Amino acid sequence: MSQTIKIYNSLSRKKEILKPLRDRHVGLYACGITVYDDCHIGHAMQAIFFDIFRRFLEFSGYKVTYVRNYTDVDDKIINKAKELGISPKALSESIIKSSEEDMKALKVAKATVEPKVSDHMDEIIAMIETLIQKDAAYMTPEGDVYYRVRKKNDYGKLSGRKTDELRSGTRDITGGTKEDELDFALWKRDNTPDASWESPWSLGRPGWHIECSALAQKYLGNSFDIHGGGLDLKFPHHENEIAQSESANDCCYSTLWMHSGLLTIDKQKMSKSLGNHITIKKFLETWDAEVLRLSFLQNHYSSNIDFSNELFSLSRGRLYYYYQTLRGLDELSSRLNSKEKETAENFDDSLITAFRKAMSDDFNTSLAIGELNKFVKASNQALSKSSTVKPEEFYNKAHQIRVIGKVLGLFEESPESFIKKHNEELLKELGLTEKEIKKKIEERQEARENKNWALSDEIRDELLGKGILLKDSQEETTWVLSDRL
Repeated sequence: MSQTIKIYNSLSRKKEILKPLRDRHVGLYACGITVYDDCHIGHAMQAIFFDIFRRFLEFSGYKVTYVRNYTDVDDKIINKAKELGISPKALSESIIKSSEEDMKALKVAKATVEPKVSDHMDEIIAMIETLIQKDAAYMTPEGDVYYRVRKKNDYGKLSGRKTDELRSGTRDITGGTKEDELDFALWKRDNTPDASWESPWSLGRPGWHIECSALAQKYLGNSFDIHGGGLDLKFPHHENEIAQSESANDCCYSTLWMHSGLLTIDKQKMSKSLGNHITIKKFLETWDAEVLRLSFLQNHYSSNIDFSNELFSLSRGRLYYYYQTLRGLDELSSRLNSKEKETAENFDDSLITAFRKAMSDDFNTSLAIGELNKFVKASNQALSKSSTVKPEEFYNKAHQIRVIGKVLGLFEESPESFIKKHNEELLKELGLTEKEIKKKIEERQEARENKNWALSDEIRDELLGKGILLKDSQEETTWVLSDRL
């Protein structure tokens, strides 16, 4: 379906209509991880959001070439490898494998291309040579190469910083002679085994920033549509990417720039020293991948998000409620044949329409989840009046929920499986057991048979106060966790 998608552009500081350089084909680049340690849930934040951007663009009829790199050449990798007594290459390869496992567990689809910096030295060296030829970069007597920041008249346009107020943004550059303190490294002289390459200037390795420029150029061209990453990358990394790419190619680098917010845990920055550093693997020992997704999606991608176990628990309860609703809808539409189901899919598209509208306005997942909540609540009201609703309508509701779930990366389990897995732990948090609920339902049934409506209502309200919603039908009374979770 053709539609207008607006995206907040960090460069222009306003929402702009997505107008791909190629018809219905979006080039998307997102900075990947530096592979020196296992991924944590902060890495998951960017990965999940950009996974959803890509899914929604494809859902909207665009072809997407999505590039997410691995920085496998870096000082942090070299230092960590020394600590472990292994080669930088061995460390980076093991962390890349670990990262791939994490992304798969989080249901983050592989990018179209996932290039490693170490495999693209020819492209990096070629771009540096171009910058030297254009006098935008220079070699020092020691064999390092630096970019001339002051040669770029509009340097600072992304971050809004003025050149005279800046300090060098290079990573751990020591020694050498720079023309200007602001100049940043394109090539570093170094002879670390497994982490250095021959070049026209010295045995060494690339600086931090040049890698993304070279990789984006190789896989997306000199200009492309969307560049993204975490807010912490806006300066200096993205600023320097713009400078070197536009100096090398004499054209706009990326049309749109998107930055996801930062993550804190209990209002503190995630840190190993504070004991709140949560790796993805550690998170998944306790919580489902969809719990993490929903915890992110209830916020706009550009927001700074504070996580806590309380939030994770609330997200799990909300997911449980969604899955209970899907189970009820499935049960009441199970007798439909395939042709009737296909017809039923077209009965109504109110949720899908609202979802498209929310997501087309700067990928507003927070608003999209709000629309889902309203729809699920209305679906439960329909379930309580099942005798007056056609099975086709129940199927349509389940269909719409699953359609948007596919874009958001939710509802990929069977309702029965998810509910069974979480039943005991959720009831435990509510201070209840299934046996106790069943007993209360029996007491209420007895009160109803005796026409003691006051007691019947009292039992119903007591359970509702504890998070249990009773549902009466002609055959029986069943229970679900209420939407007050």
